Amino acid sequence: MTGLGQIPLWQGAGKKNMGEDAPSVEVLSHAARYLHGRPPSADVVVLESADALMPFRAEIDALAASATDRNVQFEATTLSAAMEHLQNKGDVRVALLWSEAGGAGRRLLIGLVPYLVSRGHYGAPFPVWRVWQHIHSFIGTPLMRQGYEQQALRRFLSFANARGAALVEFPLFEAEGAFGKALHEVMQADGISFRETDRHERAFLKSDLDEEAYLSAHIRKKKRKEFNRLWNRLAELGPLEFRTHDGGDNPDEWTAAFLALEARGWKGQRGTAMKMRPNERFWFEEICRAARRDGTLHCSELLLDGKPLAMLTSFRSGRGVFTFKIAFDEDYSRYSPGTLLMLKAIGAFLRDERVDWVDSCAVPGHPMIDHIWAERRTMSSMLVTTGHRFSAPLAGWVASAKRMEATARAKLRVLYDRLQGARHEQAN
Repeated sequence: MTGLGQIPLWQGAGKKNMGEDAPSVEVLSHAARYLHGRPPSADVVVLESADALMPFRAEIDALAASATDRNVQFEATTLSAAMEHLQNKGDVRVALLWSEAGGAGRRLLIGLVPYLVSRGHYGAPFPVWRVWQHIHSFIGTPLMRQGYEQQALRRFLSFANARGAALVEFPLFEAEGAFGKALHEVMQADGISFRETDRHERAFLKSDLDEEAYLSAHIRKKKRKEFNRLWNRLAELGPLEFRTHDGGDNPDEWTAAFLALEARGWKGQRGTAMKMRPNERFWFEEICRAARRDGTLHCSELLLDGKPLAMLTSFRSGRGVFTFKIAFDEDYSRYSPGTLLMLKAIGAFLRDERVDWVDSCAVPGHPMIDHIWAERRTMSSMLVTTGHRFSAPLAGWVASAKRMEATARAKLRVLYDRLQGARHEQAN
């Protein structure tokens, strides 16, 4: 984690666009209100349930396809499944942000922001709006239509301000993406105070090299020899095969095998494996099934005698891939099957003509993937102030509390990694 507190906290006295012309809002609790009545015509449509999201699936997917920044977790199917299985007591809301009415009163969906409203955030009694992150979130970039980023962002900030938000938190977005650029431009133009609470890099794969050239360029010769030795030792135990596919004829077989493999490892011992938590298992099964149907599921596996030693579940989004979850058989941990799988995946991704980049979705400084994937994606988290009278001092308080929490978590992670040793080979 780097760069915290390096961006100044301005006293944006004007808040030019923050309190003017509050957007019109329509709240939908269920799909029936949309299906049996008039289509919503407000500036902001707030969806209170996964059911309410259903009539907008096509428009949300069109928005996702048009966005410069990809976020597979906010696409219609994955977002709906997460709202259905992972949210807490129905507190999540989804703000659909619409353009001004054009011909025949029609509007264009220009933004989507799932959010939570909380009080008591780090002891503060004022409402803080946060882009929603669930237990398996790896990116929080809002979906915004290309060319409309500033308009959509201003609409959401005005909406939050009009509803009394003291702060708006944008976590884990791509710092150098279109949204990050629009956020800085809007804050600077409108005199809005902000604090960056986190900035870090995570492993990323994007290269014009072929597999052999990439490995030679980015992994030391001695290390490559060691990986080859491990591969050969494994191959002595039986037929060893690396393969990729899209889930096959029955994606449920893939998800069942993956969940079983994950549950046999350290996550199963700790009780955190998805198979052991029904809501997480239902969610994972649903998104994999939908991704297979949509042609966006990407599966990689390392097989010994037809038995999976390591499995990687990934999701395509546009011309990118997010490597979501990896599991490996800890009985073979001395052979580093997870690392061997990720090394083989480099070649598979580089050869795939549909793929321009791959996001590891890993924590910063990951002990395995950081050493074999050379490129980096910079992630940022930001607190943005509103017109609330206590917004600026609250931003300073929350930013300080987050820094202390992050420091404590980092120390605990280092300690845990030391205790786990080779068991922590996999990507989280």
